[in-house]
Amino acid sequence: MGIFNFNFLSRKLTEREMSVIIGNFMEKRKFMELAICIAVTYISNALSKCKVRVYEGGKEVENDLSYRLNVSPNQNQSSSEFMNTLVKRMCHDGEALVYPYQSRELFVARSYHRQPNAPDEDYFEDIVLSDRCTLKKAYISRLYFFKLNNPNVQALVSGVMKDYGTLMDAAMRGFKQTRGRKFKLSMDSMKADDPVFQKQYEGVVKKNIKEFIESDTAVFPEFQGYDLSAMPNESAGGSSDIIDMRKEIFDVVAQAWKIPTSMMYGNMTNTAEIVKQFLTFAVDPVASVISREFTRKSFTQREWAQGSHVQLDTKTINHIDILDVADKVEKLISSGTFSIDMVLDELGYQKLNTEFSQAHWITKNYSLIEEAMKRLVDDGR
Repeated sequence: MGIFNFNFLSRKLTEREMSVIIGNFMEKRKFMELAICIAVTYISNALSKCKVRVYEGGKEVENDLSYRLNVSPNQNQSSSEFMNTLVKRMCHDGEALVYPYQSRELFVARSYHRQPNAPDEDYFEDIVLSDRCTLKKAYISRLYFFKLNNPNVQALVSGVMKDYGTLMDAAMRGFKQTRGRKFKLSMDSMKADDPVFQKQYEGVVKKNIKEFIESDTAVFPEFQGYDLSAMPNESAGGSSDIIDMRKEIFDVVAQAWKIPTSMMYGNMTNTAEIVKQFLTFAVDPVASVISREFTRKSFTQREWAQGSHVQLDTKTINHIDILDVADKVEKLISSGTFSIDMVLDELGYQKLNTEFSQAHWITKNYSLIEEAMKRLVDDGR
């Protein structure tokens, strides 16, 4: 899977870079929005890589539902776009609604209103699929409704970020005060009250001073009676305050979405272990919610008891180098655990679909001890 490869938090920034950051993220919510965007994009991109397996009677099948979930959910989106949209909506809102338009095409609703109706069936009103399509009413049994265990995670993060936003504003103001340049213009007291001088100052002197301060190389003509001198800056804060505050914000978002903090920073060393934690705590819970809801609404209780279900296979997220796992593949096949087709499918290759490739093979090394002893006795004879 793709990993962000940038060191955004730990390195020391130049004053020019800090000026760009301040200009782009002056609003106190921007750091939080950036952190949330990184976290949600990690999860949605990971799940959009997954293969959705559909089983009927315990056997994997490729039917209309499988085609919709793996290839084309609707005429306007690919399966990757659809899954990305679905997961981002779940992560941002804590829930998402998928409407099976005309019982075939799947669309992620832009907005809706749920109406509790217990003990009867809940229903949804004003379901907006697009600018031209709004549905008045639909019952929950006819829709796919995905709800995370902690639907208010973004609201909780936003509440925490209010305090951080105040501190971030203070840190940025301190940085600007420290890095800003201030000058003092001394002049005769008589000129200060002269209307002619005021007009001349606004039109000529003030303009010259501004160009002098903003230019990298400039000459300021200092006339008799004028004295321009730089004022010393008092230390009110530096870039380290902003970097520390930004790191705190990224840590809070990482904890909320259960993503390893090093992934948020884009500075990873033990990649395998980090990705394992990411899949276990951030990706698998979302995949489980999606799998169960598609299973619940696509099959009856009897069909489910017979092995029919939908599984969002997160094993396909991790990149596999076939040369790195060659010895493990041999063990899987020789022990009879996997058939050749099953291994090819796990590695992302096309199945052979032959009698030979679908069989489970066991080498003599994995035979029963009684059979091994019998062969030794026979060989001894």
